[in-house]
Amino acid sequence: MNIWCIHGSMQTPSVWDSFGKNLATKNPNLELVSEDLSNGDFKGFKHWTDDFSKRVQEQGAGEKSFLLGYSLGGRLALHACLDRPDLWLGLVVVGANPGNGSKEEMLRQLQNDQEWAVKLRNEPLEKLIKEWDEQKIFCGIQNPAPRKIGDLNSSKISHQFKVFSKGRQRNLVPELSQIKNPPILYLSGEKDEKYSSIGKELASFCQSVEFRVIPHAGHRVPWENPNEFYLAVSDFMKQCMQ
Repeated sequence: MNIWCIHGSMQTPSVWDSFGKNLATKNPNLELVSEDLSNGDFKGFKHWTDDFSKRVQEQGAGEKSFLLGYSLGGRLALHACLDRPDLWLGLVVVGANPGNGSKEEMLRQLQNDQEWAVKLRNEPLEKLIKEWDEQKIFCGIQNPAPRKIGDLNSSKISHQFKVFSKGRQRNLVPELSQIKNPPILYLSGEKDEKYSSIGKELASFCQSVEFRVIPHAGHRVPWENPNEFYLAVSDFMKQCMQ
């Protein structure tokens, strides 16, 4: 059985390596598949979702999989879940926005993402990485997620900011509130007030969503408290397989 993992912005698939090793040690029948968002010149959410669902179906060979996404990866995971809920045994979303902001918020986000897209094509990546990590959303916590500058492609990340901007995302909450399966676990760090609020609200509207707060973590939950993160994901998967 596969568990597909989707990374966030300014990340590569290798961020899941440690989680994958832990998973393989304790769950030999589970295979981690890391999605690489730098592969493919996608035009938007629908284009990516169609391609991703097709690959998941082909690789699953009739067997359902698990899906895990962090931040940008979590938003994409929600789209994939709604596109083909029949492919998934369960979905874990970490610190992701379901697109239920006001029109003004969405416009501001679109503008912000377009500015990042331009900077990524014109400014040194090392400078931008530092600026990225200093954002308020990361709660002043130094980035513990593995990152090699040489593995990042500025132009491809720029493209991701353009086509996968939260400002281009539809509000997924009405659709999520209508589905019973697959079950969804929404995780946020206790220090991440913004996404803890989003997770709590999402769970109140959607019967398929369970919300859980991970202690001693901000936005980058899988890497700021890897042990609690693994336990939460592992417990959820066991419940889904019962």
